[in-house]
Amino acid sequence: MSARELALACALAGACAPHQPVPEDIQEPPPREVPPVPRDSDHSQRPLRLAAVFAGPLGVSPLAGGAVAVHGPGVLALAEDHAPLASETRLLRGWPRGPVTYIGGRWPDRAFVVAPSATRRDLGAAVQRWHDGAWVGAPPTFEPPQFYSAFAIGHDGALLGLRGSLESLFGDALGPPAPLVIDRLDDGPPPPWPPLPPGRGGEQLLTFADGSVVVVGFDPSFTLALLRWSPGAPEWTRLPLPGHGALDLTRSPTIVVGRDPSLLYAHRCLPDGRPALERLSGATWQPFPRPDGGCITSLAEAPDGTLWLVDDRGLHRHRPGALQWEAIALAPVDAPGKPTAALPGGPELPPPGPEPLTPRHVLALDRGEVWVVAAIGDPDLRPARHAVLTTRSVLLPLNLKPPSEGTGQPSSPP
Repeated sequence: MSARELALACALAGACAPHQPVPEDIQEPPPREVPPVPRDSDHSQRPLRLAAVFAGPLGVSPLAGGAVAVHGPGVLALAEDHAPLASETRLLRGWPRGPVTYIGGRWPDRAFVVAPSATRRDLGAAVQRWHDGAWVGAPPTFEPPQFYSAFAIGHDGALLGLRGSLESLFGDALGPPAPLVIDRLDDGPPPPWPPLPPGRGGEQLLTFADGSVVVVGFDPSFTLALLRWSPGAPEWTRLPLPGHGALDLTRSPTIVVGRDPSLLYAHRCLPDGRPALERLSGATWQPFPRPDGGCITSLAEAPDGTLWLVDDRGLHRHRPGALQWEAIALAPVDAPGKPTAALPGGPELPPPGPEPLTPRHVLALDRGEVWVVAAIGDPDLRPARHAVLTTRSVLLPLNLKPPSEGTGQPSSPP
């Protein structure tokens, strides 16, 4: 369960009312030379290929050193150091059997996973770390109910974790606002930025090639907070908010992405259900053209400025300088692991042959590398089967399966 879901429960209970923030002067970052990013040429002409399937939800997350994790309830596969995706029994020792909220860090010495936890008394989030061949409870550097709500990799390779707080999201009845904190998760020196202001939990952590950092969270009045630190600055700069200031917990969150700290993108659903896509240039958010369709479910920017977007009409790409978005069709797949026997009262068996894909999430990395999570067949089925596609080399598509009770069977190719 994410911090936002817990905040929604707070709002429905009438325990927190959003307030409009006080406008503040925006300090522009000083002029500086931004190092060039690698050319996105290695993957730019590669097609998306089927890498893995699972009979449930899947996520993809970047790790340090060019690694990528594909994860779901009871399943995990890793593509290490730009290598193809692979899965082994050993990766699942101690891995959460339920939903996984966040995963990040560096494999194998500093990899972390966050999953919802619950007791008879409260809700929480469990942080685990890969250690001595298994996922074990991470030694806490802070008291529950704090947890890591986002992971990121600094421009110098530092492993960073943004603390979220379940308790503070429910207001003063459970304690005063706590400072937003970014922890360094490896053995390097302390981060160079000053302390963040008090808030009600962090949600997103963005790092940039010039050393800048952007944090998305909530301030003490439960309004969205967008904070940027530039190298050498004595304090964090509060950036303007895209389109609105008050937190509307009944709508989808505002998601901020970008590769340039002064040129960010944000998407959200408006109260009337219409999608909104905006770009921050300098100190002003402006509407950015988007493809026809409903609310955006995923947005990513590649290092060369190419935007990738998912909405109810599919996957789209917008190259720098292009006048229009380009629709990227996903070819139907004949996925391994297709059900062969229907359960009483369950959904009908999928038809024979290739099945259509409905994109859900997109991840854009260096060198033009792209990963896509898509629902297989009827996307309205629960639980829906999911596939992961990538421009990275694929040996054989993995049919991911949780370990069998008492046997520890690994995820395996068909």
